[in-house]
Amino acid sequence: MKRLVLSFLVVPLLLAGTASGQSNGQGKTAKLKASTVSGEVSEDGKSLIGKNGEPWLVVNPATLAGHEGQLVKVKCQLSSGGHDIHVLSVKTVATQTKYAVNLGDAAFRR
Repeated sequence: MKRLVLSFLVVPLLLAGTASGQSNGQGKTAKLKASTVSGEVSEDGKSLIGKNGEPWLVVNPATLAGHEGQLVKVKCQLSSGGHDIHVLSVKTVATQTKYAVNLGDAAFRR
């Protein structure tokens, strides 16, 4: 009987000791969340000019190779310090075609 009571007292102390040895992750750096930025790639491919005119410096410009001067949508990780981004994926945005209408054209005459 004494052993049973003693074991009920010792087991919670052991469990509390192992739980306190585990870290809650606050000492580690937080993983950066992926964000989406749309804009135009600069001619040198090292920066991205957002739709609102904000410049973003690309940490890995090789991912934007071949997209110079194009409108793109970039999935990236934003740096906490400034306007630096680490590009994860790139998608080109289709530009809308503007049509010119000539009402004097034969297609509009009856």
